[in-house]
Amino acid sequence: MMEEKVFRLPAVAGVLEGKYIEARLHTDHAELGEENRTLQQEMTGSIAQPIYLIIDPKTGAQHGRQDGATVGDDGAEFIEFLEAGWSAVRG
Repeated sequence: MMEEKVFRLPAVAGVLEGKYIEARLHTDHAELGEENRTLQQEMTGSIAQPIYLIIDPKTGAQHGRQDGATVGDDGAEFIEFLEAGWSAVRG
């Protein structure tokens, strides 16, 4: 849902493409699903989906977390999450 409706919005896509590197854990993968579920549990304390994390690539520190999808028509709520995480990582 987020990939189809929110990530593709021009305003959201601009923030994602300009400031972020995306990494995904596919927990339904035939070979890696169990390993990825374990990693997700370790990183988030949850196996719920979706969970979005903003992680500093240099330190590994978590600077943002959003549990669940946002359904706003214009993506403003998700952009706010992304911008706050970007500011925290940049210091």
